Amino acid sequence: MTDLPTIQALINAHKAAEDRWNALPDEVWPEDDQEMEAAGELVSRTAAALCAYRPTTLEGVHLKAGYMMTCSDFVGGEGGEPEFTHAQLVSGFLPVGAERS
Repeated sequence: MTDLPTIQALINAHKAAEDRWNALPDEVWPEDDQEMEAAGELVSRTAAALCAYRPTTLEGVHLKAGYMMTCSDFVGGEGGEPEFTHAQLVSGFLPVGAERS
């Protein structure tokens, strides 16, 4: 059995969340802008779900890693820091049942 559909769904959800974030107007956002807050939270939640998901196949590892290496949420970008620690990133690739620290 393959986990590629699950991983692709997680990737698609994250891409959609990023598209929603990127579609927000470029104007200065007030701190209490609910739309901005909701969009940012969705990006964070979908990134966290993808980061935490442990692929069960080598193909799944390749699909997940291939996407994550292109996304600034996971590798940082334009001088920004990634959203996740190295330990969090690595633990998302450990075999199911492996100890997380």
